[in-house]
Amino acid sequence: MLRRVIALLVSFAALAERAAGRSAPVRCFVLWILRRAEAVAEEFVFDAAGVPQPSLEGIASAGNDPDDALRLAARFYALATALCALLPLGGFDWRSARRGLVFVPVPQGYDRLMGGYTLKLNDTS
Repeated sequence: MLRRVIALLVSFAALAERAAGRSAPVRCFVLWILRRAEAVAEEFVFDAAGVPQPSLEGIASAGNDPDDALRLAARFYALATALCALLPLGGFDWRSARRGLVFVPVPQGYDRLMGGYTLKLNDTS
């Protein structure tokens, strides 16, 4: 689930970057929506990390300039990075780390690929 949230945060960042190059009315509308999404995402990340949420009201940009859109995109990227730090590394079961690192077995019919799984191709030869 965290990976889906990270993907959503990165897509919000990309949307903010694209809004930086749009006209002022479009940029204002998109930034208005994304600022609310950023506030919710920020609260989610701090809750997931288990730390109290600091008051960041003075840091958030309130303007609608292209630079403000890029700052908002950077905040989304930072939130996604913070969530990445909370993800366990693929292949390790951290719950049993006290007993030593344990590899999680690859499900049958799948190959391990870059920390995830991919279906094995059917060999017809």
